Amino acid sequence: MNPTRSLIIGAVLAVACIGILGSYAQNAITINTDKTSYGPGDLVSITGTVSGASNQLVAIQVKDPSGNLISIRTVQTDSNGNFALTFKVPPTATSGSFEIDADTKINGQTVSVSKTFAQTVPEFGTLVSVVLLVSVISTILLSAKIRSKI
Repeated sequence: MNPTRSLIIGAVLAVACIGILGSYAQNAITINTDKTSYGPGDLVSITGTVSGASNQLVAIQVKDPSGNLISIRTVQTDSNGNFALTFKVPPTATSGSFEIDADTKINGQTVSVSKTFAQTVPEFGTLVSVVLLVSVISTILLSAKIRSKI
C-alpha cells in the first residue's frame, strides 16, 4: 500500500473517531446539589444540564443509604438544557450516602449520570434540646427560690 494513501486513510479514520467521540461528549448530563450534606427534613435542590439537547425529559431517582427509593420525578429541560428539582429529605432518614440518578434519551441513546450526597443525622435531636432547656430553666428557678428564702 502506498504510504500517502495510508496517511490519508489514517487521517480520515482519526477525524471520524473524533467526530463520534465529540457527538457523545455533546450528549452529557451534569447534576449538582446546593449542599454536600443534609439533615432530616432538609430541602435538597438539584440542578443540572443536558448538554446538546433542549426541552428534553429527564428522569430523576433518589435512593437512601439502604437503596430505598425516596423520590422519583420527571422534569423537562428548558431551551438551554437546564433543569431543577427540589425534594425534602424524609424526617426518618438515616445517616449515609444518598444516590441521585438522572437519565434521558437523546437521539435514541440513553445518557445517564449518578451523584451521591451525605445525609447526616444530628447526634442530639430536638427532644434532647428541649429536655436540656427545661432542665436549665428548672435549675435557675429552683436556685432563685432557694436564694429568696435565705
